[in-house]
Amino acid sequence: MPLVSELVTASSGARQEFRDGWPMLLGALLGLAIGVHALPFGTSGLFLNPLAEEFGWSRAEISFGPTLLFLCLGAVAPFVGSLVDRYGERVFIFPGLAFLCVFFVALSRLPGSQTQYYALFVLVALLASGSATPTYTRIINATFHAGRGRALGIALIGTGVSSALAPPLLNAIIENHGWRAGYLALAGVVAVIGPVIAFLLSRAPRGVQAVRTIEGVAFKVALADPLLWALGGIFFLVALAVGGFSGHFIPMLTDHGVSRATAAGMMGVGGLFLIIGRLSTGFLIDRYFAPRVATVILLVSAAGFFLLASAGPAFAFAGLLAAGLAFGAEIDLVSYLVARYFGMRAYGRIYGLLYAVVVVGIALSPTVYGACYDLFGNYTPVLQLAAGLLAVAAFGFMLLRRFPESFAPASSADGQVAAGLARR
Repeated sequence: MPLVSELVTASSGARQEFRDGWPMLLGALLGLAIGVHALPFGTSGLFLNPLAEEFGWSRAEISFGPTLLFLCLGAVAPFVGSLVDRYGERVFIFPGLAFLCVFFVALSRLPGSQTQYYALFVLVALLASGSATPTYTRIINATFHAGRGRALGIALIGTGVSSALAPPLLNAIIENHGWRAGYLALAGVVAVIGPVIAFLLSRAPRGVQAVRTIEGVAFKVALADPLLWALGGIFFLVALAVGGFSGHFIPMLTDHGVSRATAAGMMGVGGLFLIIGRLSTGFLIDRYFAPRVATVILLVSAAGFFLLASAGPAFAFAGLLAAGLAFGAEIDLVSYLVARYFGMRAYGRIYGLLYAVVVVGIALSPTVYGACYDLFGNYTPVLQLAAGLLAVAAFGFMLLRRFPESFAPASSADGQVAAGLARR
């Protein structure tokens, strides 16, 4: 009966964390839904055809805007992570959201210059990087310990929520009022939700960060660990495979005669798959060894991409499920594995480095998808490539070592039980 007793105590410890930390959890969820990493990239596919029709740009040229955004986010992520470790998250989140709002307004007034289009993506990456994933996941990792995986899974469904709601709603605005109105609508969303995020994140449980962010290895020690670079390689492959899928999903279907409205509705379902991927990953990694969970998820995702490549639009939902599971699991796992392998002492810098690797993969992916379409006239080769990359990443997860005892969530019985299950 000792295990039953531990589980009961464990559950109680996690429930207490969620009771105390729910404002932070909700604030992070909303921030992850509308941050600079989410809305500009997740809605880019809706603007591909309208911008191409008005300005005569190719899909690869238009996709290069989001590519630049993520390349620049990746470049500044380690530096921003270092600043966040020193000064805290809120100093960077709220100015970042303000700059993001200005970015969408500026895009709505775009005169047709590719140079200006690209410059706006670079500027928003530099000025709004504080509203990207690293700052919010640091808040969750510092606030939650016993239920860290579940908390990360819940917070990170924010991107899935925006992915589910934005395509059909934004598509209706674009079809009825034009693409410029679509960008203004996105600016309005950020302007309305931003103050709500500010209020929620101001309600941190007392003493949480002061107590929980001091444990862990130094940044230099992490840099010398081959595991860090193995994680970077694995996450890069996943990002390269799935990062461009959502941006090209609508053209992928409309090329086969599917209406834009139908394709946008299906893309919204893809957001639900992203939510499922993140919630299930968070639930499972609190109970089982996270790299094994990742292996299974990525193999399922690889099969989904292969089906879509083989059968076309008939298996569109298989592709959406594959992308949702893979992308949902990846961001959960980056933040979780950094905390479990390296602790919280230099979390911002370590996560920032891995995040940089991920966003470079995400940044390159849309251009790779667009270039393959321009070269072959269809998306089959790039979907097959994505399936292969996910299979290789799954094998990489199988080779990762066990978590160190020193960073197990030992501050509560729930953490002790989860750590014991994870090592089995």
